[in-house]
Amino acid sequence: MSMVQLELDDKDKESFNEMQQSMQQANQEIAMVEGKRRVREQEQRLAELTLMELQAVGDDTVAYHQVGKMFVQKPLPELKELLGDKVESCKKEQEGLKSKKAHVEEALKKVNEDFQEFIRAHLVASDAAAGS
Repeated sequence: MSMVQLELDDKDKESFNEMQQSMQQANQEIAMVEGKRRVREQEQRLAELTLMELQAVGDDTVAYHQVGKMFVQKPLPELKELLGDKVESCKKEQEGLKSKKAHVEEALKKVNEDFQEFIRAHLVASDAAAGS
């Protein structure tokens, strides 16, 4: 079994650390964006289900909208419109988040390729180093 070592000077060590940090930041951003997308997806689903249930109810029915811990009476057509707007805004936000995630994944791929190239360029097998 041969060990692999990297031969790095101070400038190379700094570049190596920067690449590792870039990869970590990109992975964190991907996780954050995906988490936000999932939350919007859940909000959209809840709004769609609520709207679907309210479609069966007549427009003259008394309805309440939750505002914090309080419930405010609202006309049912207005409540349905709010839910429809919420569904649409969630869809748009999800598309934006998907696009952002794809962009960050592409950046991560580029950083990964640069990192692998950097490793190959500075790779020194310990067998060759031991033979010197």
